[in-house]
Amino acid sequence: MKRTRRTARDFVIWAVATGGLVALVLGWGIIGGILLAFALYQLVLVSKRDGGLFVDQRAADRPGKPTVG
Repeated sequence: MKRTRRTARDFVIWAVATGGLVALVLGWGIIGGILLAFALYQLVLVSKRDGGLFVDQRAADRPGKPTVG
């Protein structure tokens, strides 16, 4: 399940980054900038302890466990 989640996360990040680049090329600067900023933000989260989209939050929901890593 984690592998599928990682694959989906990576696909979404690269699709958003590609969409942002296409939007910039087509002259839609604001939308392209927002999409690229989101993709960059997700890549930064991924580089820090495998975060980002589709993170399994079940471990954080257990009593006695911190919700922030």
